[in-house]
Amino acid sequence: MGNVRIELYGIARARAGVASVEIEADTLAGALGVLAAAFPGLRGEVLDDEGGLTRHFVASLNGERFVSDPETPIRSGDALLLLSSQAGG
Repeated sequence: MGNVRIELYGIARARAGVASVEIEADTLAGALGVLAAAFPGLRGEVLDDEGGLTRHFVASLNGERFVSDPETPIRSGDALLLLSSQAGG
């Protein structure tokens, strides 16, 4: 497992009360599980009951690509950005 930085935006940031957090995980599912345990306020609107993201949020790995497969590998030094799926740009 490696150190991963999770950056939270919008409602996710407001619910967690932090802009980012460093965790240890090796898959997307593992990272979201750690996040759910550390910030229960994310459950419901950001994280679903199965430990994934609700349809309102997406995850971007290193700002390069969107990921949704729970088994997506995450390596030490990666950044996982949680964004509203409604965010424009």
